[in-house]
Amino acid sequence: MSNEITNIMAQAQQIENFSCRKGGAPREQIKGLEEKFKITLPEPYRFFLEQYGFCFWFGDSVQGLVPLDEDYEDYEEDDVIGATEYYHQTYDNKDEYQSVPEHGVVINSYDGGGYYFLFSQESDRAGEVGLFLTETYGQEVSKFNTFTDFLSFLVTGTPDPELVDVDYDEIMDIIED
Repeated sequence: MSNEITNIMAQAQQIENFSCRKGGAPREQIKGLEEKFKITLPEPYRFFLEQYGFCFWFGDSVQGLVPLDEDYEDYEEDDVIGATEYYHQTYDNKDEYQSVPEHGVVINSYDGGGYYFLFSQESDRAGEVGLFLTETYGQEVSKFNTFTDFLSFLVTGTPDPELVDVDYDEIMDIIED
């Protein structure tokens, strides 16, 4: 697992404008993330945070834990805590949208409108990453079985995500209301 992530990240470092947090995120900051959302992170994502903190490159990113010092503003959009709070505030308790899942964190914003959500150990979907879109009113449209598969897809283009059944009847009900 950690070797796979290390190998994927070695490939990512060859991408134009690649950057990550030097030295990774401190364990206290990782623990703070878990305590804030009352979750236990899946081991592959925990390893990613410990080694890389967060990363971005031309065209994509994996949100994580950013430095809490004077450089915070430079990396604010890469912060997993801020992203998770933003999507909860935007979509929770809205009649027309499905709420953000309870157990986990937002690890990437989808440019077309939506987010990738990593399910924590408390979920029956622990370790999976789902793509939830605004055009489907917050319903999940695809998923990766693991964080490692998600990371590999961003960097190498494989494996493809699995499609998830979308409830189009529910979407039509929302549109007609």
